[in-house]
Amino acid sequence: MHELKNYRIVSIILRVCVLQISSLNLLRVISEQEGCTIQELNAGRVCDWFLKDKLKREQNIESAVLQWDDSELQF
Repeated sequence: MHELKNYRIVSIILRVCVLQISSLNLLRVISEQEGCTIQELNAGRVCDWFLKDKLKREQNIESAVLQWDDSELQF
């Protein structure tokens, strides 16, 4: 039982690390496309970038960075 608990803890830690690395990589892309450093990013710039990327996706699937799937979103 002790080994199973340790495995779950390690699994959670690994998932958090992957999320952190993925987030940092996305922030790098955003900062490059916005023409600023990561430190200069703020909530407004990041939100603007998400909207721009969504519009790119709607115009041309290959031009967007993120894979948008809003089929399950309800507005």
